[in-house]
Amino acid sequence: MSPHRAAALVAALGLALLWAGTEGSLSGWNAGAVGNSGNDAANASLAFTHTYPNGSCAITARGSGTAACAASPLPTATVTAGGVSAADAIRNEGTLSAAGLVSDLRATACGPVKLVDTKTAADPMLPRYGTAFRQSDPWGSSGAVTLSAGAYAADVVATNTATLLGSSYTVGVWFKVASGYASGGGLIALAASAVDGTSAASSPMLWMDAAGKIRFRVTGTLGTSSSGVSVASYNDGSWHLAVLSVAATLVSTPTLYVDNAAGVTGLGLAALTGGNAYWHLGWADFTGVSGPGSAYLAGSLAGAFVEDTSMSSATRSSLFTAASASAYSTAVLALASIDHLWMADDTGTTTYAGTLPVIGATSPCTMVDIAWSTTTPSGTVAAAGTKLSAFANGTFHTVTAPGPGATQTSTITLTRDATWNAYIAGLRLYLPLEHRIQAAPAGGPWTRTFSWADASTVAIA
Repeated sequence: MSPHRAAALVAALGLALLWAGTEGSLSGWNAGAVGNSGNDAANASLAFTHTYPNGSCAITARGSGTAACAASPLPTATVTAGGVSAADAIRNEGTLSAAGLVSDLRATACGPVKLVDTKTAADPMLPRYGTAFRQSDPWGSSGAVTLSAGAYAADVVATNTATLLGSSYTVGVWFKVASGYASGGGLIALAASAVDGTSAASSPMLWMDAAGKIRFRVTGTLGTSSSGVSVASYNDGSWHLAVLSVAATLVSTPTLYVDNAAGVTGLGLAALTGGNAYWHLGWADFTGVSGPGSAYLAGSLAGAFVEDTSMSSATRSSLFTAASASAYSTAVLALASIDHLWMADDTGTTTYAGTLPVIGATSPCTMVDIAWSTTTPSGTVAAAGTKLSAFANGTFHTVTAPGPGATQTSTITLTRDATWNAYIAGLRLYLPLEHRIQAAPAGGPWTRTFSWADASTVAIA
């Protein structure tokens, strides 16, 4: 046998003996046992719950994805000079340690919510204060807004009322209030104020009085006015269509129709005086007029329009009997002289970035500040004095996450910036929020995100 073959045989026998010696007891593995820690991304459980004043939201699975959370951790009250705050808590119900987590938060955008003008896109309505979107509408779908007491909407482009002097025009809106409602309020009106400031009575204006009857008033060129009131009351919990049609020859004659019933015609000269004014929904200026109990209507509105000609009986009938929101919108937009159509079927999450009355191109989001901090463990998401516009740029802000079984509190405070202007009071500033939790290091095996992006995620300026 050659020396090489002998050496190979010895090595083989040695391996065989080693295998035979360890096969029964496995004693050779005792000092080299392999462990898989429960406190790492490969084996740990992920479970977090956010609890906030308006609801709660949980994530319980590893991997990647987004939890779409209802409501919002933002303060629901209107921002005041002293500021408003809201707190929430996030609890780590998983097994991954704080050191194994990356926790960061952000806002992805900021802008005032709008009601789209389907005919004239550059002139939306901006709703303010307590506005509920996607509510039941006259056609059995979800295309209306519901205004709480004090809420209203106004457009952003002034109308030169001199263009209506001696002209024909029509305004209309669908409305619904609770059965027995006795506060009244504006339905649709043209007022000098871009907000809800009082100066001179709206003209033209349609409103509900305390008895549930619908009234109108149009100011004349010589200080006179035309007015009228419906025979029936409409505070019955049902939808109704109010239309004010103004026919002009040598003088103007306004006629009110509710649900296409026989019209109520005003007496006297009724042409508008000149000036700039803004269309309003849910509010009217009753300066010098015996108005209802409230200038603001607490109810639902849909399908508001303005047309620069009087309306025929056949057209009114077609609008009143439209079978769907789509059919109604199509019929209105088909009118040759239609100027505006605010269907009010918005989601409450579309925003307006154009020029605004009074403040021009300045963003309302520069006029509200945010401070956002956490405790146990402590961290800063946004330092006091940070403008919403600066914070809402999509940048993530990192804070230390709570460990297993621990709860971290979070406080958001909104205040008026030094540049705050009364024009923005009540504007709904849409501020979608995200809280992302990742396995460390960032970009690890899994990422989960809490997302608040519905119509309630607003700072009410």
